Amino acid sequence: MKILAVDDDPLILELLTEVLRAAGFSNLSVCHSATEALEKIHQADTPFDCFLLDIQMPRIDGIELTERLRRMADYRNTPILMITAMSDRSYIDRAFAAGASDYITKPFDVVEIHSRLRLIQSLLGEHLSLEERNPTAQEKSPASIVTSADLEKRLALLDIDGFIDYLALENYLMQVSRVSLFGMITFGIVVPDMARTFRASSVFEFEAAVSDFAEAISETLKPESFFASHAGEGHFVCVLTNSHTFAHEEFERQLSQTVREMDLHFCDGRAISLLPIVGEGISLQLKSSRGISNALVQALQSAEERAMNPNAQNRAPSGKLMRLLGFG
Repeated sequence: MKILAVDDDPLILELLTEVLRAAGFSNLSVCHSATEALEKIHQADTPFDCFLLDIQMPRIDGIELTERLRRMADYRNTPILMITAMSDRSYIDRAFAAGASDYITKPFDVVEIHSRLRLIQSLLGEHLSLEERNPTAQEKSPASIVTSADLEKRLALLDIDGFIDYLALENYLMQVSRVSLFGMITFGIVVPDMARTFRASSVFEFEAAVSDFAEAISETLKPESFFASHAGEGHFVCVLTNSHTFAHEEFERQLSQTVREMDLHFCDGRAISLLPIVGEGISLQLKSSRGISNALVQALQSAEERAMNPNAQNRAPSGKLMRLLGFG
């Protein structure tokens, strides 16, 4: 795994070098500033697989560097770990809003660094394995017919205000839980029959529809402070970061109105008549790390229950939600 670490403190870079090499991560480059890092990135023969960034650096800080990386085609989805002494909630929020994948505070725990990088290495390995089993995946054109894998894929949607990757959302909440989850609420949104409606459509049409619904969610949530993620198919999960109440039925009405006003259509001119269903809000206060992950799944389940039967209670999680929980 090719890693680039950026920090203006030479002692931190020396420590990271020793820590990573001890864990077997020897393909490491280091830079003392964001400017130097950008030069190295542009000169690289092959893209980096992971970035470790400090936040407080002169001229261009780690958050601005993250924003610049996310604007580059090669690094739209590359893991970016912030390693910083800044533990204040405002820095955490800004870092994830810029596109950070994870956040580790100094003084960092060696075991924690190792475990995060092992996870990234594992995810990269799974991605490469998938490409080997499906060598035409990279050659697939937007006009290709959507497959089950395309439908289940979580789209990052980083160009839409408030939207971040699903795993980044989990990492954000786990990091914030060390400070306080007070005043934070999660809720799910599903677009019923979206998978069935787009099963015979192109990849472009499906992803465009997902993006359109995400835009509607983002616009309807403003000016609230929030993060949201696509969870595959027509499923979305949102987190209000500074709210104590959430009227799901009223928000559903507003969101549905926003979608209607967008007047969505397929490429052949047919109207898209799907409308979103919003689940009840779940408070994240006092949630444990495992409880946070479960709360996101429960939020999606609440929306699924309302979509299938407004009066449904205690329904078993669907196969999709079981996969999100890690049991599928």
